[in-house]
Amino acid sequence: MNLHPTNEASRWVIVRGLFESAISMTGEHRKNFLDFACSDISLRAEVEGLLEADASAEVMIIPADQRMIEVKGEPVLPVISGYRVDSEIGVGGAGSVWLAVNSETGRRVAIKIIYSLRGDSQAIQRFRQECRALARLSHAGIVQLLETGTVNSFTYSVMEFVDGVTVDQWIKKNQPSPARCIILIQEILSALAHAHDAGVIHRDIKPHNVLVTQSGQAKIVDFGISSLTNKVGLRTGFRTETGHLVGTFAYMSPEQADGDSKKIRAVSDVYQTALMLFEMLSGRFPYTTEDKNVAGLLKAILLDERVHLANLRPDLDSDLCNLLQQALSIDPSMRPQSARELNSALDVILGNMSKV
Repeated sequence: MNLHPTNEASRWVIVRGLFESAISMTGEHRKNFLDFACSDISLRAEVEGLLEADASAEVMIIPADQRMIEVKGEPVLPVISGYRVDSEIGVGGAGSVWLAVNSETGRRVAIKIIYSLRGDSQAIQRFRQECRALARLSHAGIVQLLETGTVNSFTYSVMEFVDGVTVDQWIKKNQPSPARCIILIQEILSALAHAHDAGVIHRDIKPHNVLVTQSGQAKIVDFGISSLTNKVGLRTGFRTETGHLVGTFAYMSPEQADGDSKKIRAVSDVYQTALMLFEMLSGRFPYTTEDKNVAGLLKAILLDERVHLANLRPDLDSDLCNLLQQALSIDPSMRPQSARELNSALDVILGNMSKV
């Protein structure tokens, strides 16, 4: 793939990818992202133009008593029947997440609220996509969807509340052994195998989208850009045409970086999970990401030879290093072809490590 920004097709791939990454960011976070990602002034202007157009299209008139506004800097708590909403625990450009309690059972839940009901907006499409995906899944390693609905002018979903930290935070706090890292990755692979069986491909496996609970269990969250296959006869209504980049750039599989959604399959989730394990064990990516603009980063993912883990951690089991090298192949056909296959290979390695 030619990633030179003057190539019109490649330029649109980059512009669209930047737009889809920046749309969920606000304020300084978005500015910092665009400062890093857009070294080309005209490229940035195109991305900002798309963001402004999307924001303008989502303007709605909502009765004053139904708005989620701030009073003296404090957000007004939403009212949802059957739940006592306690506090805001997350906020983005398109919505927010609130900690709440089921009035009957006392169970703590997380309620995600999307501000706009405009049917073709990126925010609402991603929200609906996540609900469709989660509705198919029931696994201890995947956040559970409890219900969805609308209230006033907002759409919401009620999900299991996960009391945990992201994988990168967990690594920093606990400094886990290689064996413990493998066990956590195996939990993720087990959950992904369940999702793949149900026809759901996550497509955005990264440390921020996996929480580790207080008991040490991995929970996959954020299925907002997941792909639903036709395996069970359902269509998504979520557009993933060729050329649309999704996910966080550094964690993209080569087939995502190539911009062709038709190439993205379960093996793409396998790649991203292997990439997570590589980073957990080495503290870096298998290709250079520092000081690269978006085009350079995509080129590295697509073309650069992967650094062998054995060169960074010669103390690790050689079979583990070789397995990750295989799982991080640019060519999807060279990787383990399923989450179960990678999980089984890690089982063998873990068993050998325990004998040492």
